[in-house]
Amino acid sequence: MDKVSFRKQQIDTVNKFMKTEQAQKEINEIYLQLFSNLDFRNAKSIGITLSIDKEIPTFPIINKCWEDGKKVYIPKTFSDYSMTFVNYEKDTELETSSFGVREPKEYQSNVMNPPELIIVPGVAFSKEGNNRLGFGAGYYDRYLAQHPTKTIALAVSRQFFVQAPWPIYTLDKPVDQIISVAEEE
Repeated sequence: MDKVSFRKQQIDTVNKFMKTEQAQKEINEIYLQLFSNLDFRNAKSIGITLSIDKEIPTFPIINKCWEDGKKVYIPKTFSDYSMTFVNYEKDTELETSSFGVREPKEYQSNVMNPPELIIVPGVAFSKEGNNRLGFGAGYYDRYLAQHPTKTIALAVSRQFFVQAPWPIYTLDKPVDQIISVAEEE
């Protein structure tokens, strides 16, 4: 199946699953695994998106980072498909991107490229090769090609595959680790 068709099907599948009680149980387990992960615990700066509906909520992760004294950086995207990570604090002024994601309004200062660890979003992930299927614009693939750093992806069971059922291209950047309850099954 081609990437575009698989992505659309996968988004529908995940959106339905995220409304279930099982999804909430998995998300809570994923948080516990992330918070005990050595790379997460040791990182002083974390790059992460502000989640939108039907994604694993990132606000508990952001709050944990702040409690632990970590700096949180969120992406600011640009029309040339590039992005930068900007320091995020409780009073950071935000605006909504064309993708519906909240981003920092001011992005000229308090930038870190790259943060020590980036929690990379995605639609699907495969255990074999730690491949990731993103939302289709290629922002993270381009960013990680220019700014290599440690990466972790978080995946509920409906996002996790042993082998990728979508095509993998040379420009697709794999993630270092995938945290998912599906790994234990």
